[in-house]
Amino acid sequence: MKKKLTTLIIFLIFFTLEMQAEPEESSDSIQTRKKLHIYITPMYISRYTEYPFRRRIEKKAITALYGITNKLYMGFSYSRGEGPEERGIFAYTEPKNSSGTQEYKKTREGEYFVFKTQYFFGGNVYGSFNLGLEKGYKIEEKNFLLFQGNNIEIRPYSKSIIYSDRHFVSAGIGYRKEIFEYFILGTEFEYGVMSSGKTNQHYTFDPRYYNGLPYRYINDQLIMRDRNKPSSEYMFISFYAGIAI
Repeated sequence: MKKKLTTLIIFLIFFTLEMQAEPEESSDSIQTRKKLHIYITPMYISRYTEYPFRRRIEKKAITALYGITNKLYMGFSYSRGEGPEERGIFAYTEPKNSSGTQEYKKTREGEYFVFKTQYFFGGNVYGSFNLGLEKGYKIEEKNFLLFQGNNIEIRPYSKSIIYSDRHFVSAGIGYRKEIFEYFILGTEFEYGVMSSGKTNQHYTFDPRYYNGLPYRYINDQLIMRDRNKPSSEYMFISFYAGIAI
């Protein structure tokens, strides 16, 4: 993976330098860009410097930018992230010769907004500054059912994890060109810092039923406890296409 990322970065650098060496005819003194750029990012590569860390779910993002001047564009990006999920899953059970299920719910994850500023400083090459906010989400595990032979038992245990909203900021360099008058193609390399946000875990159980603390609770506190770093630097390379109006 490291070799692929290094090769890609080197390619982008040489690609950018080559575009800056375009002939005089394509200079900003002659080139006039459309006012509105709308594009979708279907391809991307991301990497974080810290582990463990709450990584952002990367899905397709749509971006709309308006040209304040021929060189300065401002706008926003939006990604819906991963849709809500609700399903039944097999659950771990302590007694032998038994099985269990539980209800699993997760709200939309990875939905984020980014305020973007881009400035073209050489032909189709631009620098960017991005300030974003990712919405938090919630995971619930409840309705534990234990099956032993013909008997079904409901276990008094539920768990919820709430991940807070978090912010991130990045700066980048990109290349975007209008082709066939109304279409655009581009790529951008970003490097920034993302916070991990806050994580709150809530448990509800009957200690009399378990003769103390449930195994799941002990396991979460001693082994599976959230140890995310408070923040992480990250790299994001995107490839996009869209329209210019």
